[in-house]
Amino acid sequence: MAISMKEKYDKYWDNIDNINFLLYVDVVLDPRNKICYLEYCLNKIYGPNSSKTKEILERVNKTLEGLFEHFKCKMESEHSQKTMGSSSSRCVPNYFESGDEVNLEDDFAKFLEQRGRGVKKTEVEIYLSDAMEKRVETFEVLSWWRVNSIKFPILSQVARHVLGMPISTVASESPLVRVVG
Repeated sequence: MAISMKEKYDKYWDNIDNINFLLYVDVVLDPRNKICYLEYCLNKIYGPNSSKTKEILERVNKTLEGLFEHFKCKMESEHSQKTMGSSSSRCVPNYFESGDEVNLEDDFAKFLEQRGRGVKKTEVEIYLSDAMEKRVETFEVLSWWRVNSIKFPILSQVARHVLGMPISTVASESPLVRVVG
């Protein structure tokens, strides 16, 4: 039985190409853990500063950034569809009638960047650099993301989707599954 378990571990967890990095992203999206806890655990498994730990952390960061970019594009697309539909019905002051659409938020961000004061961090970078939450007995991760969705609007959508999915299923080949008939 131990040999069978070891084979399954090697198949699903030891081979970096077979790892489902969403499981690691789950850990990172828990504000009590973030990337520090994952790095700690990987160092315990593979040894401090191992190449495998570094590669896994790099892939987890890429996965999280990829999810963030996907949801960012999705939200921007939904936002532009909503504003396109309502733009014809709003009253536009005379000084904006030049035909150019004005987005004060984007323009202000560009203005700040030109002055060297731009905010260049993404939500992911801000989330990961913020302090971790205290470990308490009753902590609801999804509630934390709902409360913090104003600060992290896109990342909270990522968290809702990633944390809401089941993390495992019982494999049909498992000796623990018995068919009662």
